[in-house]
Amino acid sequence: MDFTYKLTMFGFPDLCVSLEDVYRHLKQIPVARANLETLDQCYLIDLKTGEKFDIAIDGERFYIVGFEKL
Repeated sequence: MDFTYKLTMFGFPDLCVSLEDVYRHLKQIPVARANLETLDQCYLIDLKTGEKFDIAIDGERFYIVGFEKL
């Protein structure tokens, strides 16, 4: 299986094959956790280009800064 993205949330990494996979993982994490921990440890890395994207919160959902919100 070819992994395209590495999603790290609160210091825990997860390899993902597609953006849909990334968003599925983001939906499983309670946004309230960001109140207890820092978003500094939340980011997405494109394994093909090495580009890093921050994760932010918009209301009740996590989103990837620089990507269209799904």
